[in-house]
Amino acid sequence: MHKAVFSVRLNSEQVLDFYKGTKSSVKVRTECGQTMSIPYDIMVKFVTREGIYGRFQISYRDDGKMVDLIRL
Repeated sequence: MHKAVFSVRLNSEQVLDFYKGTKSSVKVRTECGQTMSIPYDIMVKFVTREGIYGRFQISYRDDGKMVDLIRL
């Protein structure tokens, strides 16, 4: 299993684009420099009135399927 750590800073207006359906994934750069596309639907549980802010760790299998996403 692989793990990657990244930070997200999306204000409420940016999050609204996902609710409207104009965007479906969040592009992030991990702390190791890797670029990842995280499906928005797995980020929904972290939405607040202000948006999505924080440092996260994603765990995924060799085939790229996500296993877990936690806020650090």
